[in-house]
Amino acid sequence: MSTRVYRRTSWPWAAAAVLLFWQTWYLCHVFATEYSGVRWECDSDGCGTNQLAGGALFLAVPSLVGAAVVAAPFLGAAGAGIALLLASYGLLVGREDDDAVLWAYGLAALGAVLVVAGAVRAIRPRGAGDTTTPQDPAPGTAPAEAGRLPLRALLRQAAAPATLGTAVLAAVAATALAHGVFEGPRWVMMLGLNGTVALLVALGLARLRHRPGVARGPVSGPGAAFAPARLHSLTTRGTAFVFDLTVLPDGGEPYRIAVEHPLDLQHVHVHRAGVVRHDPRRPWRVDLPQHPPTAALSRARAAAARADDVPPAARLRVPAPGATALAVTALLTAVLMTVLALA
Repeated sequence: MSTRVYRRTSWPWAAAAVLLFWQTWYLCHVFATEYSGVRWECDSDGCGTNQLAGGALFLAVPSLVGAAVVAAPFLGAAGAGIALLLASYGLLVGREDDDAVLWAYGLAALGAVLVVAGAVRAIRPRGAGDTTTPQDPAPGTAPAEAGRLPLRALLRQAAAPATLGTAVLAAVAATALAHGVFEGPRWVMMLGLNGTVALLVALGLARLRHRPGVARGPVSGPGAAFAPARLHSLTTRGTAFVFDLTVLPDGGEPYRIAVEHPLDLQHVHVHRAGVVRHDPRRPWRVDLPQHPPTAALSRARAAAARADDVPPAARLRVPAPGATALAVTALLTAVLMTVLALA
């Protein structure tokens, strides 16, 4: 993934990195302060314990690696350095014995080197040798804050089974994390934290494919409908074409949206019109079908040939993936926290 795309969709990754950084410090700190008091139960198969301090270091290693990997596009080598510094700090502060002190100082030294190396690398592109320029958005697309979002469609999406199922999982994980931090058992906190991290990473992956102002697709299912569309402009983004269209749905208000496709289907650039397939319940889901109904395509081209002006239409905002689920998650989390507080 490019750094530019990563930063545009960065907040779920940043939140996941912060949680993993904190978990790395916490596990090392638990090991340093409680390991000497761990009670081991031994039998013929070996020794074990149900206390967190007994396996804290084994859990801290994947947490450290995960924090470094998730933060790498933000911080580069400095992300791994920060994780190592937090681990060494957790091992040193409040410890009850002198075991692994050399390991802690060694991790601190390596972490400091990585932080400095990452800082130097981050500063270097700002010098005179940097000739890169940021990419401008493709013409015909609008920023996410422009245009409008149909409230009825958003409410319908919020009530969809997939949205509610995701929101329930996310609310349970967030509630377990918050409850474990303040008053619950540690295992609840650990499960909630790692469950929240997993959901944040999944959200970040979904947002990497999101293009502000560009319709989502493909559209399928019994609810899909065909509608004529008028072309405003045709641009390219990488190897794909971006069609800036005004969609004219039957029985609905026209709206303007960009549709991305690797091929110039229906010769839209020649006829300045075409037929799109859209979801009337979620109007931001639009695509260009390869074989639309012939009659609908003929009518769209004939209408475009008779009129030079495109009917005025407001640009439709395309919600980022997970936006509706996040709102429902926040509401459900507040409800669950209130129930726990009153119980």
